[in-house]
Amino acid sequence: MRLARRTLLAGLATPALAQGAWPNRPVTLIVPYPPGGSTDNVSRPIAPRLGEILGQSVLIENRGGAGGSIGAAAVAQAKPDGYTLLVWPTAIMTISPHMMRLPYDPQKDFEPLALLATADAAVAMHPKVPVRDLQGLVAYARANPGRLRFSSAGNGTITQMTGEIFANAAGIRIEHVPYRGSAPALTALLAGDVELQFDPIATPAVKDGRLIGLATTGETRSPELPELPTLREAGYYGEGGTSFHALAGPAGLPAEVKARLLPALEQVLAMPEVARIMAPVGLRPHFESGETFARRIARDRDIFADAVRRTGAKVE
Repeated sequence: MRLARRTLLAGLATPALAQGAWPNRPVTLIVPYPPGGSTDNVSRPIAPRLGEILGQSVLIENRGGAGGSIGAAAVAQAKPDGYTLLVWPTAIMTISPHMMRLPYDPQKDFEPLALLATADAAVAMHPKVPVRDLQGLVAYARANPGRLRFSSAGNGTITQMTGEIFANAAGIRIEHVPYRGSAPALTALLAGDVELQFDPIATPAVKDGRLIGLATTGETRSPELPELPTLREAGYYGEGGTSFHALAGPAGLPAEVKARLLPALEQVLAMPEVARIMAPVGLRPHFESGETFARRIARDRDIFADAVRRTGAKVE
């Protein structure tokens, strides 16, 4: 009797197996920012192609606000059956925990699955600023402390921390202005409400001349803006983690889901058309999972913990 009860409970604990192989209904990818930002731009080319391989629709649901923590909390609290997943940027698990009180534990409430893309942010400036290169910007900021403002996708995001790390390395003061996502932050920069942005989404506006490009933030020069130096080579970044986007599920995701999902993701990210779609907005598809990906998260969590302390970055 006891064995039969244990067998029954085991069956109830694995609903995906009891109802058939995963997925047998649509899968939802929660993007914790409004449409149009970098995390959204990573998700859009992946979702339909992943759906084709899995044989089910893969839907995108944008849940913005609170630096991405609202959407992240929805996934942390979801049933771990593989039908609700999170597309997350660097900050969710490596920066926000050091700056904000969160409604979840980034290290315990999620199952990090795979790296999806790395990002080369453009250091973009409004043309009204009377300089045209990085060295000129630093000199201008030193002569006018606090006059320059930079927009970000929200508090505790990589777009805030990149600006904070740059300012600290350059020995200047620039004011942080948070928005509810990268798209409204870019709109503010284009309107001249702020002077700077550190975000991949600004890449097209730099290329077409609406904004002045000063640098990029990757470890190597951006293929989209190869004429611009990186902040690292210019000596204005110091120790800082990389910007990336990844996929996670709620903690306790069944092994059977991961066994089906990860090879499908790797196949999608190897598609040339996915790279072509991502490239104009500063994104590069990059699949990574398992221990290699876990080490990346742990390394960047430590790097950004130190960066928050060093820069004094805070929630506005």
